Amino acid sequence: MQSILDALRRRAANFGNLIAFWDPSGRISYADLAGRVGGLAQRLATEPTTIGLFGTDSIDWLVADLAISASGRTAVPLPAFFSQEQTAHLLADAGVSAIVATSGAEQRAAAFGLPTIAARHERAAVPDGCGGKIIYTSGSTGRPKGVRLGARQIDAVTAALAIAIGADEDDCHLSVLPYALLLETVCGIYLPILAGAEAVIVGTAMGASPETTIAGLTAAIRRHVPTTTVLVPDLLAAWLREIDRGEVEQPLGLRFVAVGGAPIAPEMAAKAWDQGIPVHEGYGLSECASVVAVNRPGRRKAGTVGEPLPGVQISFDRDEILVSSATVMDGYAGFGPADIPWRTGDLGRLDADGFLEVWGRQDNLIVLASGRNVSPEWVETAFAGDTRIERTVLLGHGRHWPLLLVWPSAIGRSWFAKAGPQAVRGLIEAVGRDLPAYARPGALLVIDDPARPDGGLFTANGRPRRKAIAEAYAADIDDLYDLPEIRSEADGVL
Repeated sequence: MQSILDALRRRAANFGNLIAFWDPSGRISYADLAGRVGGLAQRLATEPTTIGLFGTDSIDWLVADLAISASGRTAVPLPAFFSQEQTAHLLADAGVSAIVATSGAEQRAAAFGLPTIAARHERAAVPDGCGGKIIYTSGSTGRPKGVRLGARQIDAVTAALAIAIGADEDDCHLSVLPYALLLETVCGIYLPILAGAEAVIVGTAMGASPETTIAGLTAAIRRHVPTTTVLVPDLLAAWLREIDRGEVEQPLGLRFVAVGGAPIAPEMAAKAWDQGIPVHEGYGLSECASVVAVNRPGRRKAGTVGEPLPGVQISFDRDEILVSSATVMDGYAGFGPADIPWRTGDLGRLDADGFLEVWGRQDNLIVLASGRNVSPEWVETAFAGDTRIERTVLLGHGRHWPLLLVWPSAIGRSWFAKAGPQAVRGLIEAVGRDLPAYARPGALLVIDDPARPDGGLFTANGRPRRKAIAEAYAADIDDLYDLPEIRSEADGVL
């Protein structure tokens, strides 16, 4: 963060009248941005050391993010898509003592039961402090771990990305993903400031449909003609659908569109290029400051996630990807220092040209097309408590929403035989009410045959053999995902 704050000071001093950021409510110059960051940092200097950040993606948010760091405090973004239980765990686990709220979000922030600080518009010089971050991802369980990142990791990943993608002051970045995600904070706030570029915040409301988000994206493209943006696969898919339907035009001016967070089909990437969307696949994780490898402009290799960032060394242990670099986290909140090399839990290899291929998770973690992480055991346990259900298996890696395979109990067989789509939807909503929306199954696939251990799909002690199950029911799974009525209903909920 030190290099980003230094760049902000220089830019404000030498090119203060140039526009730094736009959001739906207006714009802010580099001089005004530095003044607001300094003013809020001055107020935060008397606050506790760990401060939450909550609200809408806006100029207010990035001012607060930079100010918390400049005050020497630790910022903890509070994702709006977290469940109440996850947020309560986050606040306690990170030791958050106060929350900075963006304009209009003060009342919702106050509901967390902590002192709330409004992001006002005082002006002052940017102080010399430099704090860190604790990042909580969408979570592999209901209680995700906090990733501790300091100035070293943030500076290293931002500088490496600037080199990799050739970022400069002529760039205009389009921020589509929420700032609560570390990837967008790095690409949509820190990188533009470091490069002296401009950035545009789409400002789509959290929970909006992909189509609504794409409408905001294309409107911003028409007005600002951005050169770079970052997407997750399901947003890219929605964009391509809207182009196919003639609802939006092909984009102009984009030179680099990073896509990560979940696997992307090569066919989708090829179609994107045909439609004027220069997709560059990447790979990373919060524990390594969000980016490990990425395809570069002019150096893209389809079917890979690109070359490692400058300064990032990748090795392997029985195909597991290990990362050694200055970007590896300090450690998890409440735990000791992180091991280096960091074991990612992902499997892959470097090809003969030095491009990284990622094959999948070593464990059972499901990464949805939205980039959200879901531990199948977390969801399966919730549904196993229903008397109508004997066994469940959650699938959905790389899909838009998770699908739950259900083996009915003796009393549940007759219920499922008579239940219509609305009744099944009601069961999903009732049983999964305490799950965040992204982890809730979009549909149930009811399996008629018994789940016998000797059938090869379950171990002797009842644990599912997930790969075997996915292969055994592949046709039924694909058919269910393709049903228009289920796809529409699930997308509307998720």
